[in-house]
Formats: sequence, structure tokens, C-alpha cells
Amino acid sequence: MRIRRMLALAAATAALTTGLAATPAAAGDNPGSGEVSAAAWTPTTTLSAAPIRKCYAATCDVVARTNAGDTVYWSHNAYNTHNNLWYYVEYTFGNGHPKTVHGWIYCGNVTAPC
Repeated sequence: MRIRRMLALAAATAALTTGLAATPAAAGDNPGSGEVSAAAWTPTTTLSAAPIRKCYAATCDVVARTNAGDTVYWSHNAYNTHNNLWYYVEYTFGNGHPKTVHGWIYCGNVTAPC
């Protein structure tokens, strides 16, 4: 039980530090609703060179681009206004000085259910 509580706390802390706190969004900031929380980060594999975006819409800015076969970890998902499923992911890349980014990836770009 203690590990589950620690994982839940880590996920909540990550959500708060990445701007996912439950605060009202400005008009146009929230492309959809229906976020679902997870207790831990779940691994999935990218199917192609796919963008990770700032929000869960194809029009959002890209924060990083994956390579086919990369591992990303998702914590929760959301459907946008077009009813497309997106996963909130953590992605670490780079040699020597790895960089970790957080953002949204379309479900069709990963092995997680779409």
C-alpha cells in the first residue's frame, strides 16, 4: 500500500509542476475535456516519429519529436473536441545530458489503446 501512495503522490506532484492543476483555463486553452488520472506512469512504445505537443490538439506547439520505437510513459489521457484520444506523456531523450519533457501524444502514434 505504501508504494501505491508514493506513486499517487508522485503523479499528483508531476501534474502540479507541469501546469495540470485544477485551475480555470483561459478561453481557447482547453481543447477538450475528459481527463482521466492514473496512479502511475505506464510505458508505451511509439509507432513512428511522432510529435509531443503542449496540449491535446494537432494545432498545439510541438515540445519534442520521438523516433519510431522510443519508449514514452503516460500518466493519463484526454479526448479533445474532435473526440481524438491523447496521452499525457513523459519522454526522456539525448545522450550524455538527457532531457525530459512532458506533453501530449496522439493515441495513433503509440502502442497504447486508441
